[in-house]
Amino acid sequence: MPNLSAWRVNDVVAYDAMLEVAGTLTALLLNIARAGGDDALTARRELAEVRHAVLAVDGYDRAAVEALATRLRARIGDLSGAAS
Repeated sequence: MPNLSAWRVNDVVAYDAMLEVAGTLTALLLNIARAGGDDALTARRELAEVRHAVLAVDGYDRAAVEALATRLRARIGDLSGAAS
């Protein structure tokens, strides 16, 4: 009998989308951290927080995955607005 996963296809898609958003935020924060200046240390700390949040989210909990993705998107919006 094949080994069946408890993930539904749309759950995997939501999780992958959250990972993509996390990657985008990570890239923005890395740019800030590498640039140095006053915000570099804060960006490094936030990078660690984002990594922890992504690793800690329960991939089987669709609401938690979507909530994290929403939070990460909002932060991307904050950083993108600040860069404009």
